[in-house]
Amino acid sequence: MDRASTVSLIFFNLCQIVRQGFSWLRIAVIVVSFSTLSARAAMPAYLQAALANFIPEVPPHWAFSLTTVQEGRRTSEHFDPSKSPTEQWSLLETEGRKATPQDAEKYFRYKASQIPGPIKATFHKDDIEPGTLQLVRENADHAVYRCTFREVSSNADKMLGHLSLLLTINKPLGYVERYRMALDAPYSPVFSVKMSELVVTMDFSPPDATHPSLPTRSSSHFSGTIFLISKGENITYRYFDFARVR
Repeated sequence: MDRASTVSLIFFNLCQIVRQGFSWLRIAVIVVSFSTLSARAAMPAYLQAALANFIPEVPPHWAFSLTTVQEGRRTSEHFDPSKSPTEQWSLLETEGRKATPQDAEKYFRYKASQIPGPIKATFHKDDIEPGTLQLVRENADHAVYRCTFREVSSNADKMLGHLSLLLTINKPLGYVERYRMALDAPYSPVFSVKMSELVVTMDFSPPDATHPSLPTRSSSHFSGTIFLISKGENITYRYFDFARVR
């Protein structure tokens, strides 16, 4: 939608408000909608396409394997959404070796205490505030945009409100090739915890005729204090062996 069409749409809705009765709340809703539409109208086509198809996690109906490395410890798992919730995750390797029946039993008990299903993303594409998208740099093939999240998207501890997002866009293919989410400043989500640094990244494969864009690698870095004790954590994830199962 071009800017002229957007303005016409807003003018039409304001006229409807006048006919049906004055309401500041209804006008506010229209103005917010206008801001979002205007931001999208000003986006390059490649950015609009990238955001429209952006899923910052494994899409539904895809099985995959996942290798996690945390403080030197390596674990490989497999997820299959076609199975029952208690059987969706299975252990492949632990500590660099094939999982034994004892490893699998211990793993099963651990997973039974967790929320079933795949790993959930920290945010969704609709959490992004389009009006905050700013071009940081670009070349013929890539563009990097900085943005923040909608205020209404922040959960109870307002975590998303303290994070900024960098999106690396593949311009020829129109997809998000990488995101980097980082803490803007030190933050205490609860009294006993102070987060000094938090950086989360995820890389994605290009889409093609057989599959959408899929995660390939993710990492998280944390440093801060918990009960005044310094803590640090680095985790990497590798996604592989994708297969659509339903």
